[in-house]
Amino acid sequence: PVSTTARKLQLRQELSDFRQRDMSVGDYTSKIKEICDSLVSIDVNVKEDEVVHVFLGGLALKFGAFRMEVCTRENMPSFFDL
Repeated sequence: PVSTTARKLQLRQELSDFRQRDMSVGDYTSKIKEICDSLVSIDVNVKEDEVVHVFLGGLALKFGAFRMEVCTRENMPSFFDL
């Protein structure tokens, strides 16, 4: 079995490297939530702003205008609001 530390590192890396590519926005969002839920299940705190950053950073290029609009807001929305 994989140690908790190794699993934590693996999931953190997977989250930081995750990209939308050809997934639908719904599938992309679900996969990010799945990775975050896996981290939480091993007692790793995942901050809301980190999840928003991962989501925006991994969006396909065709969503550039959306990303720019969100990033220029005074208050960053929650992952749920995205």
